[in-house]
Amino acid sequence: MATARINPIDAQVIGGALGAIALEMGRKLARMSYSSIIRESEDFGAALLDARGRQLAESPDSTPLQLGPIPGYMRGIVRCLEERGETVEPGDVILHNSAYHGASHGPDVGVCVPAVVDGAIVGYAFTTAHHLDIGALHPGSCGIVDAVDAYAEGLQLKAIKVEEDGRPVRAVWQILRDNVRASEMVVGDLEAQVAACKIGAERFAELVEREGLARVEAAGEALMDYSERMLRRRIAALPDGTYTAEGRIDGFLDADDPAYRDLPIRVAVTIAGSDMHVDLTGTAPQVDRPINMPFEGTVDIAIALTVRSILLDSATTEHVPQNEGLTRPITITAPKGCLANPTFPAPTIARFCAGNILSATVMRALAAVVPSNVAAGIGNLKVTSYSGLDGERYWVLMDITEGAYGGRD
Repeated sequence: MATARINPIDAQVIGGALGAIALEMGRKLARMSYSSIIRESEDFGAALLDARGRQLAESPDSTPLQLGPIPGYMRGIVRCLEERGETVEPGDVILHNSAYHGASHGPDVGVCVPAVVDGAIVGYAFTTAHHLDIGALHPGSCGIVDAVDAYAEGLQLKAIKVEEDGRPVRAVWQILRDNVRASEMVVGDLEAQVAACKIGAERFAELVEREGLARVEAAGEALMDYSERMLRRRIAALPDGTYTAEGRIDGFLDADDPAYRDLPIRVAVTIAGSDMHVDLTGTAPQVDRPINMPFEGTVDIAIALTVRSILLDSATTEHVPQNEGLTRPITITAPKGCLANPTFPAPTIARFCAGNILSATVMRALAAVVPSNVAAGIGNLKVTSYSGLDGERYWVLMDITEGAYGGRD
């Protein structure tokens, strides 16, 4: 069925309403959370998706690598449920963190709540957030540098329903409390995510009831088409060709095996008209240490965000909504079994280390055609995890130290 047409002004008004809902979700999540990593570091994402799982709007308070993967989380949820013969139903609340089903890595747990009007799902409210502990090999959810597989990285939540028909599945909540350290804080943060999603779903349903589903869907299509059109225009202005670069991640310098050290990440960016293809052939094989990057959830998002920062810089470009449309002009390939497309159960919890190098390498490749838009290399994020026992109870604290990004012209 064709989507109804809508004039640009109405599309922007509805788009503004969607953005305001996502903003409210993010603010409520930050205010209700227990941990400083969400409240202060704002290591979370909040977004609205349409009934097909496409991102319509996001909270501007969110961390980019939390927001971008949300449609992939949704696709992973649908895939996991289909494999089990299940579907998303009204009244469900779903947890998901599988790095091989769209999630960025295990500590970034997604929460999905469907928005329902007259018994039908019209969209989804979605949050992600980094949690202080997920039941991994060591306390805390960073620094697990010797994890050899996904099982050592903690609980794997593959589209797990923690509410059905509006009622909590108490056994699942109990499993979570019994298998994570600092459970009051971690479960409290999860409950804050659920509450923020419920607010978002309620507001989304109210918007649909007020404006009509056809108009909201038409506005979503118009906004996605606009964002796609703006990015395609910038890509088309670049000369056709293939531009290459190589970066390297130090890896584990004290390892005897050279396969763990000085690992290449190779990028070939091909521009053809308004299409961009990024090929990562030549990137090092995956390792049994957690610097592998999920292809969907880290690699695709690192590339998309880097391209957007180069070609749609907000300092020189009018506002372009962040939505599904920005992913349409870009395709990505990476050989199965490499750092950028690992096979299960390769560990991925420290994927940000390699992701930073990937982003910088894409920058270097595009420097050949947009030298004044790219930044110098980045390695600006440091995370320290502290933990200990108070009697029989763990305490966990994460400290994120973030400095300046690379300079540019």
